[in-house]
This record gives sequence, C-alpha cells and structure tokens, in this order.
Amino acid sequence: MITQSLSTLLERNEIAPQTYQYFFEKPDNFDFIAGQYAFLDFTSPVNRDEKPSMRAMSIASAPCEDRLMFVMRDSDSAFKKNMRAMQVGDELLIKCPLGHVAIPENLHQPVTFIIAGVGITPVRSMLKQEEHIRSFRPIIVIYSNKTRADIALREDLEKISLDHYKTVYTLTREEGEWSGEKGRIDAEMITRNVDDITNQMYYVVGTGEFITAMQGVLTELNVPKEKIIFDNFG
Repeated sequence: MITQSLSTLLERNEIAPQTYQYFFEKPDNFDFIAGQYAFLDFTSPVNRDEKPSMRAMSIASAPCEDRLMFVMRDSDSAFKKNMRAMQVGDELLIKCPLGHVAIPENLHQPVTFIIAGVGITPVRSMLKQEEHIRSFRPIIVIYSNKTRADIALREDLEKISLDHYKTVYTLTREEGEWSGEKGRIDAEMITRNVDDITNQMYYVVGTGEFITAMQGVLTELNVPKEKIIFDNFG
C-alpha cells in the first residue's frame, strides 16, 4: 500500500550549475532507511508532458535529520519545470520511501562509493546516518564530475565527521590547477585510493552509461559480483 503525505517546501538553493537542493517538511511518521527514495508528485501540476507527473527521487537527508532534502539537476521536463516553479510554502505529495540501496549493518564491512554527478544524493544520506551512529567503518567516496563547479553537496561531504572516511574527487573536463584526481574513474584510480580492493562493498551510483563502465572496471579488479550494488540514476 502506498502511503502519501502533503509536505511544504521550506527552502530551495542552487548548489551547482543547474543543480538544486530542496528542503521539505518531514511528514509525521515518515520513516525511511538511509539510501532509499520517495515519489514526489503534484496535486495540480501546471506543466504536463507525456510522462507521469510523479518522479522517484533519492532522499538526500538522513533519517536522523528533521527535514527532507532532495537534490536534482534541472531539465525541460514538465516535472522539473513544476519543481522550479515552486515557492516556499507550496506543497507537494511525498509518497512512500522505497528502495534496497542501504549500507550494511555490519560496521566491520568497509564501503567504497563510486559516484557520478547527482548520484551523490543517496550517499549523502548514508554518510550522515553513519555519522549519527558514530560508525567506525572505513568509508571511501570516489566522486566524478565534469568540473569543480559541478560538485554537488561538496560542503556537506567535507563536514562529515567520521574517523575512517575520505572523499576522492575526480574531474573529467577541468582545466587549470587542481589538487585532486583528473579523468574518468578507472582501475588504476581505484587501486591508488582503495586498500584491500576485493574486501570492499561497492555502491555504484550514476547514469546507466556510468554504471556499465564501472561494472567493467570492477570486473577488471576481480571484485566479486555479490560485493557490488548498482543504483541507476537515469
């Protein structure tokens, strides 16, 4: 059974070029697991196209936080136009948290996130929850973007307070000085940044093309299939 609640927009920010962060009221008894997604829908959408007005969006906030956060890249779809037109105080429907992408309960299991673009959204949720429970597990985030301006939620990532955590940024189209990695994520980059490669649990989040590429890279590194979880962001 799908549960749904009206929720009010509290705040909206542009956090990267054409990338927006939305904060909504957290409905009463809205329970979810870090890494899950919810459906966002409009009761009376102004803009319509051939697609349903409802979209599945990963929840960027953690269960321990008071507000619901969603992050999305802008586009010309009717749904994104409706989101862009929202004003603080406007309401939309938030429907049922769903999804199987959740960090292992075993805190001794190290985790590596391999992420592209706004695929960072569910990762932010899991990291904040790990921070909340004072997790001691080793966590690495390898995060690919075109340029440094495209890095979404960078400030949030760099404020995460965990003892065994690091973020590796790589840029595929950046020019000029840059202290991080450059180029697409490949086996060599992972080997440089990840210890005990085959013992990690990997979460790969991005477009279908990115997921296919990373599947090949992890196969090259002899990572067992049962150690990889994919989350296709379209």
